[in-house]
Amino acid sequence: MSDARAYLPGRGIDVITVEPDVILAVIALAGLVFVPVLGTLGALIFLGAGSALLVRRFQVQVSLCTTYWYIIALPVFCLLSSVWSEYPVVTFRFGVQLMATVVIAITIASTTSARVFSRTLFGLYSLAMLASVLFGDVRNDTGAWLGIYGSKNALAGAAATYVIICVAQILDSLASYRYRLLAVLGLMVGLMLLLLAQSVSALVIVPPSLFIMFSLLILYRLSLVQRVATLVFVSLGAALMIVLVIMFSDAIVAMMLDTTGKDMTLTGRTELWRIALELIAERPLLGMGYQAFWVQGHGPAEALWFTFGIESRSGFNFHNTYLSNMVEIGIVGILLQIVVLYGAAITAGLWALRTHRAEASLLFILVMMVVMVSFVEVPIFFQFSLRTVIVICAFVFALRGLDAHRRRT
Repeated sequence: MSDARAYLPGRGIDVITVEPDVILAVIALAGLVFVPVLGTLGALIFLGAGSALLVRRFQVQVSLCTTYWYIIALPVFCLLSSVWSEYPVVTFRFGVQLMATVVIAITIASTTSARVFSRTLFGLYSLAMLASVLFGDVRNDTGAWLGIYGSKNALAGAAATYVIICVAQILDSLASYRYRLLAVLGLMVGLMLLLLAQSVSALVIVPPSLFIMFSLLILYRLSLVQRVATLVFVSLGAALMIVLVIMFSDAIVAMMLDTTGKDMTLTGRTELWRIALELIAERPLLGMGYQAFWVQGHGPAEALWFTFGIESRSGFNFHNTYLSNMVEIGIVGILLQIVVLYGAAITAGLWALRTHRAEASLLFILVMMVVMVSFVEVPIFFQFSLRTVIVICAFVFALRGLDAHRRRT
C-alpha cells in the first residue's frame, strides 16, 4: 500500500502518513452510506472513488478476480442472464452495475485493513445518524421518525446496524477510552432512533445479534474442548427449541401476530411467497433474468403492484431473498448467492473465534444480521448496496485474516 509522506520538523510531529487507498475507500463507502440523501450522486461518488481505486490497483485486478473467482461468479452469472432475460437491456445494465459494485468491494477489502474498514463504518454511520437527528423527517400520521432515509424501516435498519457497530467499538480493548466514549454516545443515539422509527422487525433483530456478540466474548475465554462442548450444548438447545416451536406453533404465531399487529398473511408476505413459487416453477433453473421481473410494463409485476397498492410501481419485492432472487436467476443463481452469503458468515465466524479481533466479531455479526433478515426481506445482491459491499468485504477480510493467522501459527 503506497503512501505520501510529509515531514514537519520542529512541531513535535515527525511524519504524517496519507494513504490514498484508504481515502478512496472511505469516499466510496461514504457515497453508499448517504445514498438515501444523495440518490444517484451517492452512487456516482461510489463509482468514481471505486474506479480511482481500481486504476491505482489495476495490475493486481486480474489476480484478485482469479483468487476470488467464486465471488466474481455471481455478478458474471447475473450479467450472463441478459442472454435469456425477458428484458435484456435492463438485465445487462444492472448486471454491469452489480459487477462494478462487487469488484470495487473486493478491491477495498484487499487494499485496506479490517480495522480501518470497521472504524470507517462507525464514523460514516455516526454522521448519518447525527444528520437523521438534526435534519430528519417525521411521519405525520404515526409520528414515526424517518431521518434522512425517507422510510422508517430504512432508518430502523440503519440504526440497528449502527447499534451493533457501536457495541463492537465499545468492546474493542485496543481502542482508546476517548474513542470508546464516543461509541457509548453513538450507542445512545442509535437506540433512540431505533425506538423512534417504530419498526418491530428492526427491534427484533438487535437482541439476537447482541446475544451472538456476547456469546463470542464468552467463547474467546474457553479452551478448545470447552468451546466444542458449549457449541454442542447450544446446538442441542436450539434443536429442542425448534421442536417446541413446531409443537406450539399455533399459539406462538397467534401471540406474534397479536404483538406486531399483523394478519395471518404477514401483511401479504405469504401470498407473495405463493406467487413467487409459481413463477419459479415456470423457469426453475435459470430464472427470467437478473432484475427482469419488477419492470414497468411487465404484466405479472404490474398486477402485483396494483394488488398491493404500490402507486410508485417500484421499490417492491417478494420479501424473501431466496424466493425473490430465484425468480430472477433461478436455482443456479441462488446457489451462487448462498456461497457468498453463507461463505462470508462461516469464514468470518472462524476468523473471529481464532483471532479474537474486534473487527472480526463485528463483521461476523453484520453478516449474521443479513442472514437473519434475508428470510423476510431482500437486503443484498443488488447494485450500489452498502449491505452487499459489507458482506463481500467481510468474506474477503475473513479469508485474508484466516490466511494470516495460519501463517503465524
